[in-house]
Formats: sequence, structure tokens, C-alpha cells
Amino acid sequence: MKLIEFCHRKIKSVHNNTTKCESLDFVEMVYSNKVYPLMYCRMVIQGSFDIEKLKKAVYLSSQYVPEILYIYDFKRRCLVDRGLTVENVFILDRVGFEADFWWDLSRNAQLQITFSKEEQGNIMVIGMSHILADGSGFLQYLYLLSSLYNGASLGNKLQNTRDISPLLKNIRVQSETEQTKYGKQIEVSPLRTFNSGTKFFCLNSTIAPNDLTAIHVKAKKSGATLNHAFIAAYARVIARLQNTDKIILPCPADLRRFQLEQDNLTVANMTGIYKTIIVEINPQHTFSETLSQVCIEMTLQKNRCRCFAGIWLLNFAFHKTPCFVLKKAIKKSYHLLPVSYTNMGIIDHEKLYFHDCNINKCYLTGTYRRPPDFQLSISTFRNTCTLNCTLIGEDVDESIGQFILEQVKKELLEWIQE
Repeated sequence: MKLIEFCHRKIKSVHNNTTKCESLDFVEMVYSNKVYPLMYCRMVIQGSFDIEKLKKAVYLSSQYVPEILYIYDFKRRCLVDRGLTVENVFILDRVGFEADFWWDLSRNAQLQITFSKEEQGNIMVIGMSHILADGSGFLQYLYLLSSLYNGASLGNKLQNTRDISPLLKNIRVQSETEQTKYGKQIEVSPLRTFNSGTKFFCLNSTIAPNDLTAIHVKAKKSGATLNHAFIAAYARVIARLQNTDKIILPCPADLRRFQLEQDNLTVANMTGIYKTIIVEINPQHTFSETLSQVCIEMTLQKNRCRCFAGIWLLNFAFHKTPCFVLKKAIKKSYHLLPVSYTNMGIIDHEKLYFHDCNINKCYLTGTYRRPPDFQLSISTFRNTCTLNCTLIGEDVDESIGQFILEQVKKELLEWIQE
């Protein structure tokens, strides 16, 4: 395998391969000084996990997604082959390796895998550049990696699509909702205070399968989704902590759902955003009243295709406009708020598995947020829901982060007991 990889690397070096970035990749790059574009999948694995088989799978996956072994050139806004190999991806047998999760994408591969054997099992963290892909694209890559580890032969027909242009055809973005117009006047306060702390914290709170099922059933009876329930719970916690009756949350939306077939490989950035989900919460409001409000607003924005707002123009101008002009336009149109939310979805255990092993725990996280920013990330594996936040800061940030997660969980569990 090493000989094949060597020959493959030599051939690539002759061609000096590059991949031009797409417009939504560039959005991630623009804010890299504030929110470094990384995301992670964390697993606890029991059984005879074969690291050499995984290395081979990474190599094979690079035939379909070669950019995993490229560096990102921030000046030329493209992914460039610098001759990195599978060995550059792995960090093995390092305990307490939180600092390794923050790596330089301009010098290293867009994929990084840390692996260590500990008392609770094999701990594996797979990190991917958010410039290369969004959460849905990351999941697709994980499924690809799993199938190759398990010996699947995919042939040459499988191709990765990164161009978002097909998604923009026949999409008509309608006017803003009244709540969105109103929300432009609302200031968003952070949940943490600024500090110069450098500790890394990955914090979790889990919702058990029985409870998650109960939340799902009750949400469905209310005409809402699980995602609506999560947003409602989060908004209510924010309102209490900030002593305010108006909350504004940006909410990502996977654009693939509007057009592409589910079988397509799209390890790419194809996420739009509902920029302003406004929630008004008075002390007397019940959870169900908050949920109804969230559901109505989200449905209105979805029906009006508001997650596509500005993307057609950005995509049209991307390859025709100087970089500094684009940066200014993006910063004017896409505001990063200190409080955010992402539901990274369901991790399909029938697609992400390794022969002769059991994945006891698995969840997805966003990047580590510097003070005072905070993001709630949600993912589900085997019907266990993980509420997560990844923070950089001081010990007090760990306490604040864990408290917020527990309060969101409490909101949901108390609601199903009503």
C-alpha cells in the first residue's frame, strides 16, 4: 500500500493538482480568524479495531475526495496538493490531546485522525476542515471511509460533486418574514464573558433513547419537529440567562434537501442559513407556546426558501470579483453572532460501523469557540441524542457551558412530563 501511495503521490506532484474553492467554502474562510473552520466526529470503539485498515481506507477515499490530503491556500483561495500522504493525517497514542484538534489548514491536510487506547475503549476523533465540507458532507465522508474500511469496492463511477450551481436552479427566494425584519433591530448578547483562557473543553449532555422518542412523539403531535423542540428549549434557556424576552438565533439549513438525490456524493459546503429565527419569550409562556412560535417561523422561512437568500448572487460573483471585495460583501451579509445553534443530524449506525467492533458512543461537534462565543451542537446516534459545546477558555467557561447544556436538556424533559 505504501508503494502504491508513493507512486500515486509522484504522479500527482507532476500535475500539481489544485481544486478551486466554491463560494460557500469562501464564506467559511472569511471568518477563520474568529471561528476556525473545523468539525469533529468523536467515537468510543470496543473490539479489534485495525488502524492499518483505516489508513488504507483513508488512502482509498482520497481517490474520490483527493482534497482531504491537500492544504488550503488562503491567498489563492484554493486547495493545493503539496504531496501530503495518509501518514500526515494520523496522530496515534497521544493521551490528553485536545490541543491537537486545532491544526493549521494552510500547512496540513484537511483531514486529521487522532487515536488512542484508553480504559473505556479506543478513542478516535476524526476532524475535517469546514472549508472542505459542511456537516452533511462530513457525514458522507465518514460513511465512505467506513465502507472502504469494511472492504467495499466502489469502482470508478462514484464522483464527488462540490459545485452548488445545480442547487440554485429554479429556486425563488421570497420576501423576509415580519419577524426577520423586526429582528434586525435586536442586539445579541453573548452567553460568556471575554477572557484570554487557552484551555480546551468538549462538553456533553445526553438524552436517552426513551426520552428522545417521547420528545419526538410529543413534538409531532404539536405539528413540530425534533429540531423545532431543540431550538425552543435553547431559546428559553438563553432568555432566562440573559433576562430578555426576545431571542435571535441563526439556524443552518442543508440545501441538498431541495434538489439533489440522496445517493450523490457531495463532500462539500452546501449549507445555507436562516439568518434570523426570532423567538419572543415572556415569563408566562409555556414550552408549547414557544415551540409553536418556532415552528411557525421556521415553516414560513422554509416555504419562502430564505436559506438561499444571497447565495445565488454570491455564487455568481464569486469567480468574477476581487477577493477583498467579496470579503467585505460577505461580512456585511453574513453576520457571526456570539450565540449560535447547529443540528448536525442523525449519524446512521448502519452506514458508520467497523467490522468486528462496536461503536459505543458517537457524536459530532463543531469547532472550538473562543470567548465569548457559544454554539450548541446536536447530533444523534442509535437514538441517543448528544447536546454538545466545544469551548476555549478558562475553568469558569466549562461550568457555564455544562450548565447551559443541562438546562436545555431539563427544558425538554420537563416538557414531556407535562
